[in-house]
Amino acid sequence: MADTRKLDLKLKRLRAIEGDYRATMKRAEEEYKHDLISKKKFLKIKAKQEAKIGKMLPKVRRLQHLRNELKARSA
Repeated sequence: MADTRKLDLKLKRLRAIEGDYRATMKRAEEEYKHDLISKKKFLKIKAKQEAKIGKMLPKVRRLQHLRNELKARSA
């Protein structure tokens, strides 16, 4: 049970970080939406945040899979 709780906390933290990255992209989009010159800046921010999310998603999937295995064993 303790392992499952640890995994749940890690997943919660990683999902919060992912949500923050997505919020950053959304804020940048709103900020630079109407300014064509700043479009480059928005695209740069978006690419950076998407790269971070791309690195994080395999970790999240792996932890979810591990958590599901642990829950199946304990059930």
